[in-house]
Amino acid sequence: MLNPFTTAPPIVQTPVVNFSTLAGLANSGGLLFPQNVVGIDGEGKIPTVMNYSLSVQQNVGFQTILDVAYVANLARNQMWQRNLNAIPFGANFLPQNQDASAPGSPLPQAFLRPLRGYNNVNFREWASSSNYHSMQVQANRRFSAGLQFIASWTWSKSMDFNSNDTDSVSPLVDPRVWNYGLSSYDRTHVAKFSGVWDLPKTKFQNVVAKQIFNDWQMSGIVTFSSGQPLGLGFGTVTPVDITGSPTDGPRIALTGNPILPKSDRTRTRFFDTSVVRLPARGTIGNAAKTNIRGPGINNWDTAFFKDFPIREETRMQLRWELYNIWNHSQFTGVDTTARFDAQGAQGNSRLGELISARPARIMQFALRLYF
Repeated sequence: MLNPFTTAPPIVQTPVVNFSTLAGLANSGGLLFPQNVVGIDGEGKIPTVMNYSLSVQQNVGFQTILDVAYVANLARNQMWQRNLNAIPFGANFLPQNQDASAPGSPLPQAFLRPLRGYNNVNFREWASSSNYHSMQVQANRRFSAGLQFIASWTWSKSMDFNSNDTDSVSPLVDPRVWNYGLSSYDRTHVAKFSGVWDLPKTKFQNVVAKQIFNDWQMSGIVTFSSGQPLGLGFGTVTPVDITGSPTDGPRIALTGNPILPKSDRTRTRFFDTSVVRLPARGTIGNAAKTNIRGPGINNWDTAFFKDFPIREETRMQLRWELYNIWNHSQFTGVDTTARFDAQGAQGNSRLGELISARPARIMQFALRLYF
């Protein structure tokens, strides 16, 4: 990742063969012009992360400690990638850039580049940053009277320009306007509960019944989480040049807020699709980096287990484990891509529909021998 030269000439050459056939391909010379180039900032600033926090703990009784904390971090000199040879907006529309041999069409991209002789010149530099702020609350009960648990809730927000080192930022619009927004891994709320409980013993006096039904334990992990930030995209049935730049396309145009109240959301209408529009020719759209959130998590995993002593330190454990114990649907994917025809009408019938889900309930039994 930090050594981009393995994808650039002269280490890698990508010849282009024009006007040939499969039979003559092996004997064709191929052209090495123009090629993509990847470079890296020679200054090499040191990526830096600054963490800070403030927490308060209080014993609230019942063997339980309550911890309330403010936790944050600031990241500086992070990597992003810019195309130094992007074609300016509107270049395809200029009269001087029209192809005389094909009326109505612009010249090939290679003739419109600011740096002639190259295609994309992707430059990786340490210019990005991010920030994270959160309130974290945790209740921790030590094992007492047959019960132990940890309950936690995090309320947070993470903002950045790019969530991965080699994500590209806009070379034509200020990244602080075009690319700044919620991180791909941002989750506003994350609540978790995990614990172990010694189940109450039965009143059976029969030795066999007591051996079967007594001394069971139950453990579990419960997770509630906000969904992932998502951006809305689009395509066209027939090719449409909107920005006039072959290298930088537009975002979708929104006439309102696509987020629906939770009470109005359905499986086939997770967000408001009526506000999406095809951007006008010569514009770059008005949508932000992210526009909605995907489905959240509401998951319950549980296990029941019992130890059967054999002798001294040898024992057998029987386990019954259930994942997504309630077997309710937990959707993950949303169709966020509009499809417009030549008149600008949206034609994707599945736009806004939930299209994938997490696994259904899974159960497994296991025997473990401890010795």
